[in-house]
Amino acid sequence: MSEIIHAVYEQGVLRLLTPLHLPEHTHVQISIDAISSAEEERQRVRRALIAGGVIRPHPASIPIEPISEEALAVAAQALANAGPLSELIIAERDGR
Repeated sequence: MSEIIHAVYEQGVLRLLTPLHLPEHTHVQISIDAISSAEEERQRVRRALIAGGVIRPHPASIPIEPISEEALAVAAQALANAGPLSELIIAERDGR
């Protein structure tokens, strides 16, 4: 007889999640297959896809420094001096 039984390992003991229907003193053979979490499974699949050349790893992100208040004020002033964006677009189209 072969049966798959789920258990949880807690404090050094395997605790069965369902009861066993075996007579007392029955000898059994146990095979342990750890079940991965969903995140571990995603990472395993991702590594396999990268190794197979199906996808590329994400490049390391470069942190971007926030713009200072002074630089923001200068940019705002430059945009204000340029006039409405619609006028800039019209002027550019006229030049074609």
